[in-house]
Amino acid sequence: MSGHLNQTYLGNNHHLFELQNGLRIIFTQRKKTMMVHCGILIGSGSRDENDENNGIAHFIEHAVFKGTKKRRSLQILNHLESVGGELNAYTTRERTMYYTASLKKYLGRSFEILTDIVFNPVFPENEIEKEKKVITEEIEMYEDSPEESIFDDFYKQLFRGNSLGYNILGTKDTITSFTKETLVDFWSKNYTTGNMVISVAGNVSLDNVRKVIETYFLDRKSSQTEKKRIVPEVNTHFNIAETKDFQQVHCIIGNKAYSSYDKKRHALSVLNNILGGDWMSSRLNLSVREKHAYAYNIQSSFNLYADSGTFTVQLGTDEKYLDKCIELIHKEFKKLKSVRLTSMQLNRCKRQIMSQYAMYHENTSAVIQIKGRNILDYGRIINEEEFFSHINQINADDVLSVANEVLDDNTLNMLIYKNE
Repeated sequence: MSGHLNQTYLGNNHHLFELQNGLRIIFTQRKKTMMVHCGILIGSGSRDENDENNGIAHFIEHAVFKGTKKRRSLQILNHLESVGGELNAYTTRERTMYYTASLKKYLGRSFEILTDIVFNPVFPENEIEKEKKVITEEIEMYEDSPEESIFDDFYKQLFRGNSLGYNILGTKDTITSFTKETLVDFWSKNYTTGNMVISVAGNVSLDNVRKVIETYFLDRKSSQTEKKRIVPEVNTHFNIAETKDFQQVHCIIGNKAYSSYDKKRHALSVLNNILGGDWMSSRLNLSVREKHAYAYNIQSSFNLYADSGTFTVQLGTDEKYLDKCIELIHKEFKKLKSVRLTSMQLNRCKRQIMSQYAMYHENTSAVIQIKGRNILDYGRIINEEEFFSHINQINADDVLSVANEVLDDNTLNMLIYKNE
């Protein structure tokens, strides 16, 4: 059996297994923990849907927990919880992930349940009907959350005509139209060996991981996903105000940005960190919240996709402060587009980004997701030395150039939720 399994040591306690059926397994060995985290990452999400089945990737993420060839719903839920472990999942625009956390001795049990729900779901029709009600309720809850709904409405406008603009939850109309046949069709086309990566991290031996691979993955049939993703077009910019029944007004300003493969993404991370990232000392937080007290929370963020990306600034405020907030945001935009960062400012930002990287990688649950995405997106691990090298090479001109592209007044977009 071992002849069908290609094993490579990648350094820094990372081991990559590549199987003839197309499956790839990345194992990160961590000695100082009692736990093991496992995940199966599928390279499909809401952008792989169409107008008729929007929401199906997320629906399947729920539905696989409702029954397999071996287990009913309650047996699935109890399999790890009965020994103190956790089983969960999430769906994004380009990926779906199923993951576990347990004591290290339950490595085999973790993969037994993960492979069962991912490879053997039966989509019971009575459970499908019940789940339609659950997800419809989830959509209604989401519509009552302006921080989430404005972000998705912004995407709908920014990527109009492209599946990247779809709401991950789908719509009430599409959800109610799903049948067992539509679920099986999407699942069979996307849950393929060539479209998934298995990720493991924890205090387990290499031999134990190899045994798990031989038990659960080695003899699976090879299958491929035919990707039909369409690159988003460049749309004219928009400035939209919608009337909503929320206590605060909410605003999001942003633009299309860089893909997961664009070298400029590193300079964008510096810009984001300085402008409105996770730090309380970000320029927008100091200006809008600390100095003027116009908003409790204001932040910027960027998202990377296979062929596009976004950069956004988002806040909620009292209606009387909205115009002042927008004015201050554009003031900070202008500063970034016209004034080069000093060496002190740039180096401070680089230290913060590298510190964030280290903090994320202290979390073993985050590690299986990060390393799984590395293999899925790039076919390799981006290690600490490579990432730090990219960040250290960024200069003030790089940030200035990115600022003038992403924060260009001629292409910036704005969506506002105003009170009724």
